[in-house]
Amino acid sequence: MAQPREPLHGVVADLRLVTPTLPSAVGWTPSSLPAGAVVPGRGFGVEGGAHVLVGPGQHRRLGLGVTALVSQGRSTGLAPAPTVTTRFIAAAPHLSMNFGHALGWSSLSAGVGTAKVTADYAGGVAEASPWGTVIHYGFGGRWFVRERMALSLDLRFWALTPRPASGSGARPSAPATTRVALGAGVAFR
Repeated sequence: MAQPREPLHGVVADLRLVTPTLPSAVGWTPSSLPAGAVVPGRGFGVEGGAHVLVGPGQHRRLGLGVTALVSQGRSTGLAPAPTVTTRFIAAAPHLSMNFGHALGWSSLSAGVGTAKVTADYAGGVAEASPWGTVIHYGFGGRWFVRERMALSLDLRFWALTPRPASGSGARPSAPATTRVALGAGVAFR
């Protein structure tokens, strides 16, 4: 006889290794980048979050949560070009729709938060990078392999709003861009 599927409920926390694409357009990279320098196109880092499943329903539940991402990419061009490092940090609350049962479910989520992209190179002068608005949306899934631990996958899009030029004009404005992050890890409840 098949075991009944328990409804979605409770709180879940995720911790994933993530690999996001990094912005490389003028304005997101150092303004005084030497010739031959290569800007990293992908970074590696971690993403974590917590979610509370709320509202009525058994196999479809609304979720309230927050997610944060910290990543870094580094690339080296041909000598004598310096190593370029780009960091992407973001945090945002979000609303999710969750489908499934207590042993595994999928989710669609979206939210608005804040993000910061910094880029520098060895021997260069660090430029101030302001925090800006980011819109994120994506989907993922959790499959419980133990009562309180699951495998977690997530594909998330981070839409960075345009960044204005610095007041001194040292850094040009940066266009809006959407970065894609793929993450895999564990979830706990």
